[in-house]
Amino acid sequence: IEGARSLERFGGLATMPSGMSDLVDDAEVQFTFGSTSPHRVDSVEFLSPLEKDVSLLRNTFFQVLDQTCEKEMLSKIDQINSASKIYDLSKEDQAFDKMAALVSKLSDEELLTVAGAFSMTCNLANIAENVHRIRRRRAYERGESSLGYLHSCGETFSTLTQAGKSGQEIHDALSKQTVKFVLTAHPTQAVRKSILAKLQVIAYDLLEMHREDLTPNEMADFRMDLRKKLLAIWQTDQIRRTAPTPLDEARGALQTIEDELWVAVPRYIRSIDRSLKQIDQPTLPRDAKPFLFGSWAGGDRDGNPFVLPETTHRVVLLNRYRTINKYLQDVEKLLFELSMTKCNEKLIEYNEKQPRPDVSMKNIKFREYWNYVPPSEPYRVCLFNVRDRLARTLEYCEARLADNVVPKVPEELMYNHVNDLIEPLEIMYQSLVDTGLEMVASGTLLDLIRRVHAFGLYLVKLDVRQEADQHTAAIDAVTEFTGLGKYSDWDEDKRMSFLEDILASRRPLIPRVMPCTPKVQNVLDTFQTVAELGTEALSVYIISMCMRPSDVMLVEVFQREFGKADGNTLPVVPLLETIGALKDAPMVLERLFSCKWYRDHLREDRFENIQEVMVGYSDSAKDGGRMASAWNLFKAQQAMVKVALKYDVTLRFFHGRGGTVGRGGGPQHLAILSQPPRTINSYLRVTIQGEVIEQDFGLQPLCDKTLETYTTAVLKADLIDFADVKPEWTAIMEKLSENSLAKYREIVHGEPRFVEYFRSATPELELGMLNIGSRPAKRRAGGVETLRAIPWIFAWTQNRLILPVWLGVGTALKKAFEDGDEAVLREMYESWPFFKSFFQLIEMVLAKADPLVSQHYDNELVDDKLKGLGVELRELLEETIEMVLRLSGGSKLLDTDRVEQRSVDTRRKWLTVVNLIQVEALKRTRAGDESPVLKDALITSTKAIASGMQGTG
Repeated sequence: IEGARSLERFGGLATMPSGMSDLVDDAEVQFTFGSTSPHRVDSVEFLSPLEKDVSLLRNTFFQVLDQTCEKEMLSKIDQINSASKIYDLSKEDQAFDKMAALVSKLSDEELLTVAGAFSMTCNLANIAENVHRIRRRRAYERGESSLGYLHSCGETFSTLTQAGKSGQEIHDALSKQTVKFVLTAHPTQAVRKSILAKLQVIAYDLLEMHREDLTPNEMADFRMDLRKKLLAIWQTDQIRRTAPTPLDEARGALQTIEDELWVAVPRYIRSIDRSLKQIDQPTLPRDAKPFLFGSWAGGDRDGNPFVLPETTHRVVLLNRYRTINKYLQDVEKLLFELSMTKCNEKLIEYNEKQPRPDVSMKNIKFREYWNYVPPSEPYRVCLFNVRDRLARTLEYCEARLADNVVPKVPEELMYNHVNDLIEPLEIMYQSLVDTGLEMVASGTLLDLIRRVHAFGLYLVKLDVRQEADQHTAAIDAVTEFTGLGKYSDWDEDKRMSFLEDILASRRPLIPRVMPCTPKVQNVLDTFQTVAELGTEALSVYIISMCMRPSDVMLVEVFQREFGKADGNTLPVVPLLETIGALKDAPMVLERLFSCKWYRDHLREDRFENIQEVMVGYSDSAKDGGRMASAWNLFKAQQAMVKVALKYDVTLRFFHGRGGTVGRGGGPQHLAILSQPPRTINSYLRVTIQGEVIEQDFGLQPLCDKTLETYTTAVLKADLIDFADVKPEWTAIMEKLSENSLAKYREIVHGEPRFVEYFRSATPELELGMLNIGSRPAKRRAGGVETLRAIPWIFAWTQNRLILPVWLGVGTALKKAFEDGDEAVLREMYESWPFFKSFFQLIEMVLAKADPLVSQHYDNELVDDKLKGLGVELRELLEETIEMVLRLSGGSKLLDTDRVEQRSVDTRRKWLTVVNLIQVEALKRTRAGDESPVLKDALITSTKAIASGMQGTG
């Protein structure tokens, strides 16, 4: 244990043999955590319970198939299933060819059925694995596991105290730290919500089925229910027939919070309080905000023509309506609980100022608690008034959403500001404490206070995002109309001078009546909407493809033009998402911070001298490859921190990570600890996208794990003194990045056959059939450079080459080995968290790649003149695997990460089948078969691969 803890100065898990996974098995690390005995017996074994659960789910599903399919169809499914098992064990070309031959003989209808069956199998394997991880964690918490769980608060506090940190320092750091999860509308969840909801119920049932006290009758009921639910899923259309609207995407984000996080957040904060108590520290302050939540659904208009100003208005109303509904339920519960009569004077005085509850009761359409409340029950008197005010707010939102006549309600009788709701809750809490009822105060009431601080009046605050070029087009219209010339033709100095003069003066810039295009009007109307909705409903304004300081200043000008008299504008966040933008980032901040108006602006009370910068992992990786992206992100953050320190500005980073490794995804605890020093600053903002929302928050125990992972990682990043990166490491990393970037761009941007090959060898052109997002796949017409990062990664993941993640990495490593840098590379791998975490993620991706499957796509779909490029790429893949293993010292991929290997093995044999089905469906479709059934088979196989690979974009 001491040896492991001493590694914390290098970022903990990054230097452990199995660092990829959040859960580390004792067989690998040879020590346990939190145990008083040297060895503990696993009550939930590493693999066999998972295998049993997968077997149970598959066997029950095959009973459903037996009930719903013809015998001939069942026979073909069985033959293909058997062939897949043989290939998975043998890895022989002959077994692969036999499986491919069986698939090629299927009719369109049979392709659809087989694709659906194996898609279901992949989804069930995902459920079984989630349940297994939950059970393993619970066993650890009961002291019945050899599992080493490094991310728990208890272990983290112990590590920090061993490192010399006091309990007071830990408490103070936790009290001020915040992790903000921003749920995005990125189209990366391939499974329909209708099916996800049913799978979620099955997961909870599976957890219940492991209870040891179940009677035979109860177990029989569970098994029958399982069969019923699988039948319901099997008879549900797996395909979205229409694309979701931005409002649909907003509802999906809210559903996750309502169903899981609403309960999980206050519950997890209680667990933090218990851990603090164990180190003799008080609970977190009631106004602490360890977690906040945001959303892009309805606010992200970058490249999405369907997100209009009225869309944002409507989504904000929906957010408010559903939040007030949840608070009403909590208040109803408190009305039953807080029946006490003793209170302090402050609660009495507060109640006397409010409307009488017997008068306001008639405004409640439905009341769970309906009794008359006498003045002798002060908490209920207070809660009646809270309920009445919530009900009026709900009625207002409901009327607006239904486009009905809006009731005329005085503002003081609705909740428009979160502090108005917190006030009575805090008064009741303090009254209970003052009258000796602190234990009662710390129950449901404290949970509600925690929720109000976490979720506010809108569950999520919307971010508004727009591309910088759209703002430039809008100001062009203004300057040309007013006779100032064309803004976009000006150099940066002239732009900045112009914008600084406008901001320093009080004269208006935009004429009230001005002819403009619909796109320009949309930009201007958006700023009007931002001003109307304000900071209670909205969080920040993000500028995507931000390249220069004037991009930031221009948004400040537009906000001022449309803002209210109080000047309560949104913080402006530049999004740096290309290699060039990352390299220019220090210059952008230097120019902004040296501008007097901007520095004074940041110093205003509401901004607290804080500048937030968003760093984009997706587009930078697409621009220059994963290695160049990762290194330039690391360097840019380091450089921006230096600029911020120079100007005494607190710099915060917003990490725009996707779900897949190619877009910055991966184990987040390790990722956070791998950030450059002084870049966390008690605050982490991160996007949670698409399928990751389900993986992180789809079940309440998963919520607990996710919240804990982020909490403890941010705490360690703030309190642990990390070792400096050696200059020779930086020099080698610079060479690796440059060589990787050169190879990546040589292939992606320099190879004339590449675009045609890409579109032939992957289903890129067919991905639009999925209807998984409201946003178009491209910002504008053009080649790979205009394609968004999600379909770019999605397409390469489908054919199992996963090229964007590893391309250039093997070439760079090989060159470094040839240059004699092997000893230093090994030192970097063992001692530098950033370096090791990067290559562990690459190793995970390489383990999911399959050259033989990729070759099959080429054989069946690619023109002969392009096949040579495919051969070259697969040779580069094999070289990359060889180089990564040489660096890590492993004999095979993932041989030091049993958990990830288990995950890959659980799905691999079914994945190959759906790849073959997709190839066959693509082949027939591209040959001119326009059968709707064939189209469904193609879509279903695409979804199945996404589920099996556990990633889309």
